[in-house]
Amino acid sequence: MAVIEFINGSNNTYKGMKRAINYIKNPLKTAEHLTGGKDCSPDTVYEEFVITKQNFNKEKGRQFIHFVQSFSPNDKATPEIINEIGKKLLEHEVFNDFQVLYATHTDKEHLHTHFIINSVSFSEGCKWQLSKEQLESLKEYSDELCREYSIIVVDGEKGKHKNRGEYRATDKKQSFKYELYLAVKHCKWCSRSKDEFIENMNKLGYKVDWIDERKYITFTTPDGKKCRNRKLYPPEQFTKEALLKAFELNRQKADKKQLEARIELLLTAIEMISKDKSNNHNYHLPLTSLEGQAKKERAIEGAKGRGLDWDKEY
Repeated sequence: MAVIEFINGSNNTYKGMKRAINYIKNPLKTAEHLTGGKDCSPDTVYEEFVITKQNFNKEKGRQFIHFVQSFSPNDKATPEIINEIGKKLLEHEVFNDFQVLYATHTDKEHLHTHFIINSVSFSEGCKWQLSKEQLESLKEYSDELCREYSIIVVDGEKGKHKNRGEYRATDKKQSFKYELYLAVKHCKWCSRSKDEFIENMNKLGYKVDWIDERKYITFTTPDGKKCRNRKLYPPEQFTKEALLKAFELNRQKADKKQLEARIELLLTAIEMISKDKSNNHNYHLPLTSLEGQAKKERAIEGAKGRGLDWDKEY
C-alpha cells in the first residue's frame, strides 16, 4: 500500500519553506497538471502561506509541514491516478482549514506525491498538530483509497507483492473493516429509514447500536468485532446526518419493492459465495469477494453493463 512519511527538515523557516515549495514544483520532477493546491493556488502558494501567518501574527516557530505518500514501483497506476489519490487524501479531517500544496513526482522508479502544509490555519489561526490517533486515522484513510484504486500492497517479504484482493483476504485487521464499509455503503442505499437500515444490516449479520443521544453509531460484525461509523471512509459519508439524508432520497426515488429486490439480490449472491469453500480466502468476506467479481465483470463486459456497480451512489 502507499507509505506516508513525514519529513523533519532542520531549516523550517520562510527560506526553508520557499525551497521546499520550489523543490516539489520542480518541472524536472513533476508536471503542471500533476501539481495542485487545497485552499491555495500553486502559482502564489508561498505568498498565500505568508499572508495567512501575518493575519494571525503567527510568523515564529515552525512554518510548514512536509510529508510524502509513496507507492510501490511494481504498481501499474498512472501518475494521474496517484495524483488523484493524493488530492482525495486531503479530504481527511486533519487538513480542514489548512492550505496545502501537492505535486506528484515521476522522476524516481516509484511514483510519489509531496505535500507542503501551511503550519497556520487560515480560518482560526491555530497551529497544525497531528496526534498519534490522527496519524493512524490518516494512514487508514490512505489504505482505503488504495483499495478503491486497486493499488498493490507490499506484504513485508522482500520482492513479494500482493494485489488488493489478496490483501483484504489475508489481513484480518483491515479486511473486516472493509467488509463492514461495503455492508454499510450498500444498506445506506437500500433503506428508507433508520429502522429499515438496521434491519438490512441485521440481515447481513451485523448489529447496529444507533442511539439518538450518542454522536456515533457502533457496528458489531458477525464475529463480534466492533467499529464506529467515524472509522469508515470517507467519514462524512457515514455520519448519522449523511445516512438520514440518503434514506430520505431513497424514499423519494425508489419504492419499497425496488429496495427489497436489491437487498435480496445481495443476500442471494452472498449465500452462493459462502457455500463455495474452494475460494478459501474470501468466502468469509462475501462482500469483498463479490466486489472483486463485479470489477472483473465490468472490465470484461463493461459495455454490456453487467455486474454490480459498487461505486455508484444510487
